[in-house]
Amino acid sequence: MEHPALGYEFALEDEARGAAAELDRRFAERELRGLRIYRVRWNGNYLVEAVFADDIPDSRLEDARALLGELGAPVHPDDLDDYKKATEEGGIGLQDWIRRLFGS
Repeated sequence: MEHPALGYEFALEDEARGAAAELDRRFAERELRGLRIYRVRWNGNYLVEAVFADDIPDSRLEDARALLGELGAPVHPDDLDDYKKATEEGGIGLQDWIRRLFGS
């Protein structure tokens, strides 16, 4: 089973970093397996990806969603995966992610 991940987009870098820092502070290392911030090249926004342990209770995931949702907008898991793949590939496949994002 893959670790549950949440992705949220933020307009400002400070907002993204603040939300990530707050997650890191509120969640134990055994709960929060990974935390990463991506800069979205085409719009200047920032994505925060939080990866949680497989056995984390749904209530804790809801806590994380509430915290991230204060200033950020949720990113669909497929879009987050596509963005990460496009970033790793140096931009290949980015057009598909943009088309799906804008419903084209």
